[in-house]
Formats: sequence, C-alpha cells, structure tokens
Amino acid sequence: MPHICIILSLDILVLFVIDRFNTAMAFINNDITKWMLCVLTVISIITSLMLYSRQRKDND
Repeated sequence: MPHICIILSLDILVLFVIDRFNTAMAFINNDITKWMLCVLTVISIITSLMLYSRQRKDND
C-alpha cells in the first residue's frame, strides 16, 4: 500500500508541476486546490516512506 501511495502522489506532483509551468494545460483551475493537493501529496509520500521503513525495520 505505501508503494501505491508514493506512485500516485508522485503522479499528482508531476501534474502539479506541469500545470504550474504550462497554464494552458489547466489540469486544475483553482490555485488553492493546487496547493492543497501539493501539500497532501508531499505528506502522503512522507507518511508512506515512514511506514515502509518501519515495516522494513520490523522484518529485519
């Protein structure tokens, strides 16, 4: 599950960056929503990495 969260979060971050540089793409039209999604994906990546490292430590 952490791997899926990391992959999907990175996908959203890529769309966020593309949308910031190329506004004609207009993936997301609301700036507040863009930043909220950005924060959510970063937090999701951090949480997933922490869970992944904890599971790995428990298995060793």
